[in-house]
Amino acid sequence: MTTFRYILRDMGRLLFHHWILGLLTLITAAVMLWILGITTLFSLNIENLLSRLESELVVQAYVKKDADHVQAESKIRELDTVFDVKAYSPAESLAKLQEKMGNQSGVLDLPGENPIPWNFEIHVKNANDVENLVNELSAMPEIDDVIYAGMVVQRVSALSSVSSHVALIMFILSVVITALVVYNTIHISLYSRREEIGIMYLVGATRTYIATPFVLEGTLLAFLGSLLAVAGILMTYFPGILLLQENLPFLNASLINDSVIITRFCFLLAGFGATLGWVCSYIVVARFVHSITRPE
Repeated sequence: MTTFRYILRDMGRLLFHHWILGLLTLITAAVMLWILGITTLFSLNIENLLSRLESELVVQAYVKKDADHVQAESKIRELDTVFDVKAYSPAESLAKLQEKMGNQSGVLDLPGENPIPWNFEIHVKNANDVENLVNELSAMPEIDDVIYAGMVVQRVSALSSVSSHVALIMFILSVVITALVVYNTIHISLYSRREEIGIMYLVGATRTYIATPFVLEGTLLAFLGSLLAVAGILMTYFPGILLLQENLPFLNASLINDSVIITRFCFLLAGFGATLGWVCSYIVVARFVHSITRPE
């Protein structure tokens, strides 16, 4: 217990003697972890939106007049890329069309047989599956025509790819910059006390006793920075989501605004910050102490 008290005392001295450097480290870590958290949440919202768009992408397949629609539906359901299939009879299709046209639906009241054939609304598992599905449907002898929003599919796929790459780049940059800042802070603290560390080792202090205050310093600074980042996220994310919901109500179902999920994410970010600080501090301290205490 006494040893641990001395370790905490040494850590306090480190923070006091290098308070300007510690403050800069704290602010930098907070800003970078805030960027990391906001970028991650933005990416999650984009992925959620894209998943919703993908689930709403519909391929319309029309059956030939003389073909068996039951057999065609069975074949379509067996395709690996298909998520769901809804069949519409000619009468149901005409009623849907009249509903969409509203006041102009009278133009559809024409004499004779309903020209709309049996057709299917097919939902895909992934936007990238649409092209393959269209090719498979076109090759079926029962299918007369296939209609789908090709440009929308391409844009959704492209947006998904860009979003993933941007999130990955921001994640790597945030982690690298935060790690370098913590690493350099601890290295400067070690360098400024290199003579004292050498004397401590000569009088019998163990490497663990020498290294622990510096490791705790880096871990504490990164952890406090992550707490500031969490506070920043809570102060900016929810107001931003509320603003989007008020101005773009059609995005409500796609935005992540569950307080439980955000709270868990914040705990995860705080833990990640502390772990990153500990790892960086441990690496630099282990290298430095080894170089100081190794025999000439």
